[in-house]
Amino acid sequence: MKILKNKIMIIALFSLWSCFSQNNEFSKVKHVVVIGFDGLSPDGIEHASTPAFHKLMKEGASTMHARSVLPSSSSTNWASMIMGAGPEQHGITSNDWEKSNFVLPSVVQGDDFLFPTIFSIINSQIKNAEIGAVYHWSGFGRLFEKSAVDYNVNPETEDKTAVIASDYIKAKQPTFTFIHFDHVDHAGHEFGHGSTEYYKSVEKADALLAQVMQAITSSPMGNETVVIVSADHGGLGKGHGGESLQEMEIPFIIWGKSVKKNTILNYPVYQYDNAATVAFALGIKMPMASIGRPVKNAFEGYNEIDSYTLTKRYKEPVIQPKAYLSKKAGGLFREAAQVVIDNPDKEGEIRYTLDGSMPAKDSEIYKMPFKVYQNTVVKSAIFKNQSIASLVNEAFFRVVSSTAKAPVSYEIFYLSNLNSVPFLDKYTPDEKGSCFEIGSDEIDSKIKENTAVRFKTVIKIDKEEQYGFFTRSDDGSILKINNEVVVNNDGDHGVKEKGGAITLKPGTYTLEVIWFNGGGSGWLDVYYQTASVPKQIIPAAFFQKMSFN
Repeated sequence: MKILKNKIMIIALFSLWSCFSQNNEFSKVKHVVVIGFDGLSPDGIEHASTPAFHKLMKEGASTMHARSVLPSSSSTNWASMIMGAGPEQHGITSNDWEKSNFVLPSVVQGDDFLFPTIFSIINSQIKNAEIGAVYHWSGFGRLFEKSAVDYNVNPETEDKTAVIASDYIKAKQPTFTFIHFDHVDHAGHEFGHGSTEYYKSVEKADALLAQVMQAITSSPMGNETVVIVSADHGGLGKGHGGESLQEMEIPFIIWGKSVKKNTILNYPVYQYDNAATVAFALGIKMPMASIGRPVKNAFEGYNEIDSYTLTKRYKEPVIQPKAYLSKKAGGLFREAAQVVIDNPDKEGEIRYTLDGSMPAKDSEIYKMPFKVYQNTVVKSAIFKNQSIASLVNEAFFRVVSSTAKAPVSYEIFYLSNLNSVPFLDKYTPDEKGSCFEIGSDEIDSKIKENTAVRFKTVIKIDKEEQYGFFTRSDDGSILKINNEVVVNNDGDHGVKEKGGAITLKPGTYTLEVIWFNGGGSGWLDVYYQTASVPKQIIPAAFFQKMSFN
């Protein structure tokens, strides 16, 4: 019995020592710098030339699968990053949020009626802490307590942001610095995520990151600093705010004192974990109202495990012609279309369907290119060990005969100061023409800022059925059947989809879509579906010719 008690005591002491030993391999740091790049996606880091980002990843810990909060918009996510809470807690649910104009109050309130941010938390717990915020986007300034910050600057450009932040770090050796760059998001909105110009903006971000890192590492605070690099959201086409992985996934890179080197973080990291990780590094406490958790596995001495690591996800198949910016894969073809599907990772097998249904383990295996001779919705995914292992990709192939005539008429109006769908009957169109489909791709060369377009055609219905119609547009659009509004997707916004439904009896109906592009470049495509027809871009075969009077 005595031996057993001794063994139990030894085991207990060993467990306590292990706990003590593990938790004390990490000692708090004196300085933390958070560098945020608005609109920076993991795709941007992967496909642009980014030696500075990759150097930090090699010398630190990182994941390219951190998650934003919904909606994937800037105000909501920057707030979540610095508050350690989601929009359900802090109440900043859109970019329209203002202190004088909010719907959902925060669950707790600190200064300025805000949910407490990492700025005020540091200020209240670390005596004489030097705290700075240098932010390129002025809107960031309304998200934190000014009274908690010693240095508050909103530079005009990303270049000035890097210079001012670097000078501040070298001069003041701040306890906490938040640096925000906005130019990547601008490129995403103007040229589109995945465009050449977008990748160039990421390469500039890389150079600015190197500039700030040089200021940190060359200063006395260099050896006592943790740096966190992340973003508010990614993007899809020329916008963001939706639920796609392209919009929701963000990079999370952590570097510095006591941070593991060349480490991939295999457990989930969420936007609101950022503030909690800052607090952990500095050895301070987050409020009970915060839901963020520190990313401890990034630090030496921590190796928390459970049964739920990040799922290995293969890249989705690429259906040719592939999607680009807001344009879906597939396209409009004469007589027939050849379907080519590529496997980017060269692992697993591609399975596909041609009826718009989700691919399953018993779906057709893709072996070689094939042709389709009618309107077809192709969906495909990578399967590994009989299980789906990637996102599903879809493509819309529309086929018309070589003698077919364009069934859609359009009118183009060049106007001014557009921020909603205009009433066009009082204007004379600047251009008229016809096309095969209702969409901006058909008349792309004619679209510029402050342009409105009215598309008109006729549809013939053979049996009574409920029809769903959808417009996906940047900016606003309205779809009418026999002059009745079925879809109202109006407003000055990025690419956004809205739908509506209407029951149609046998007969013919006029279908009209009015769309406008306010600033920059725009986009429009239109979809329909029924109980028997999968959701798809409305094909030309659905239309009958109608001219404007």
